[in-house]
Amino acid sequence: MTVRIRQKRSLRAAVLMVAALVALPVTTGAPALAAPPKDLVPVGQPAPTKAEGWSYRTSVIPAGVNGGAELAVDSGRGEVVVTDADFLVKDRSQTEVVPDPHILTPKLSVLNAKTKKVAHTIDFTTLPLDEMNFKGARFPMLQIPFGLALDTELGRAVTTNTHPNGVTIVDLDKRAASASDMATTGKLDHPMGVTVDSRTHRAYVASTNDDSVSVIDTRSRREVARIRGIYLPTMVDVDPARNRLYVGNADTKNYKNNFVAVVDTTTNRVIKKIAAPYNSRPTVDTSTGLVYAGSYNTGLISVIDPDSLTVIDTIETGTTPVKVAIDAARGLAYTPDLHRKSITVIDLRARKAVLTVPTGIAIHSVAVDQKSGTVFATQNQTPKLTVLNVTRS
Repeated sequence: MTVRIRQKRSLRAAVLMVAALVALPVTTGAPALAAPPKDLVPVGQPAPTKAEGWSYRTSVIPAGVNGGAELAVDSGRGEVVVTDADFLVKDRSQTEVVPDPHILTPKLSVLNAKTKKVAHTIDFTTLPLDEMNFKGARFPMLQIPFGLALDTELGRAVTTNTHPNGVTIVDLDKRAASASDMATTGKLDHPMGVTVDSRTHRAYVASTNDDSVSVIDTRSRREVARIRGIYLPTMVDVDPARNRLYVGNADTKNYKNNFVAVVDTTTNRVIKKIAAPYNSRPTVDTSTGLVYAGSYNTGLISVIDPDSLTVIDTIETGTTPVKVAIDAARGLAYTPDLHRKSITVIDLRARKAVLTVPTGIAIHSVAVDQKSGTVFATQNQTPKLTVLNVTRS
């Protein structure tokens, strides 16, 4: 009890400090990392909101969080998991945020994918505080989950807690995380994207500001290797069948050194860097091995062949795709367009954006239930999810 009281007092002091530090609006890259230069804008035109042969329906459901960020679907367990990344600032525009001081209650929410109702939440306020560095000032901060991946074999969620530079690996049946759920790693600096190879029980965490990827055993919760030499890594995805890890980067300093790195996961060595548009974020189609790397700033999706490790095609979206989610069984992909308040539907057979689904609110991330084809999407900085079902006639 005494520890929890101290944590609450420390957090209250931290809230006041952050409120003071961000008293004036500041620019941020929140989900997009950084505001793009003027010459980096989406290429092409968005797909139409109505298209012959395509139909859709949407609904909105409670997410069980205060501010949803990343989400993932475990089709085997029939669960949708959402990170509550609610923080002390809110987006005012694409590049501007304003202070929003309040008590934080970080958590994971677990929903039943069939009933679309919250089954339970996993409290993260029970985790030990760590420090956050904000504009040169250091103060205590809760473990606020942002990035998310699942070890479906173990029934565990792996989260990147970007603000205090931590990683949590927690059983999905829990109601509260504990100190033993914190991963033991070397120094992490702004951990962002995370992916898991459930076959080998390895989590791969992009530590953006120290140009590395941490490899963590999801059973022991300990770092077992560090992949270095990847400049400003951001989002990651794994191809278990080929023992490959794909790592996107974002050269926010010069906007010139942009690529998707390919790592051999048996040796943890970079075997190739594939030139790609700025801020490309890879997703693997596990049914084909093809990699779809969506560039947030240009709207271009590079299609990478897993055998030649070259870009064999490019898909224009005319949007700002935060990340690509793939429905392998139905040959579809989805990208959320944070600023146009929509979701783009891509026909992977035709390699073409075919439909724009208006959502009426900014969408942060999307994930697909591979069994039903249902798409779940977090509404940016709100407590709700958008649910989408698309039909191809």
